[in-house]
Amino acid sequence: MLKHFVLILFLSAATVCGQSLEFGLKGGVPLTNPVQTFTGSPGSVFSDSKGYVIGVMGGLWLPLGFGVEVDALYRPLNYTTQPVGEAPTNHTDGSWEFPILGKYRFAFPLIKPYVEAGPSFRHASLHNLSLSGAGFTMGAGVEVGLLKIHVSPELRYTRWGSGSGIPPFPNLQSGQNQAEFLIGLTF
Repeated sequence: MLKHFVLILFLSAATVCGQSLEFGLKGGVPLTNPVQTFTGSPGSVFSDSKGYVIGVMGGLWLPLGFGVEVDALYRPLNYTTQPVGEAPTNHTDGSWEFPILGKYRFAFPLIKPYVEAGPSFRHASLHNLSLSGAGFTMGAGVEVGLLKIHVSPELRYTRWGSGSGIPPFPNLQSGQNQAEFLIGLTF
């Protein structure tokens, strides 16, 4: 239902004020691991998923500095599992995240600081772990216009619900705190 509302909002705004729509790329680096390192019975998991985040974004700026942003962000997940008595196994999986953020941009002449918050949804395919599919995201950044391109560095924090382990790692949980540094390029 929410995705239909956002789509209608984007399409309605496109007919009224096309200059308020923006599309672009977003990428950056995670500052935390989405998979917790776990050692103990019945096995071990060691995570090293601080590679990169990359994806596309779309936004709609409304009057009075308000806006909405929707992202589709991909994050590779690299981790090693070692069940008791077995050799370690390396896994490379992926996670897609879909934040839908309400934004407020402060009106300054050259640099426009903004804050953002809203729900995030995630789809991940992992061998021994079920990452939470929903969370809440908030962040802050600045937007700088360079000709027709806007550059937006930001810090973003997401609090995910708890995930659960899959045998043989029933006690393993996904990381609930996710922080990342992102840069958006919009046109």
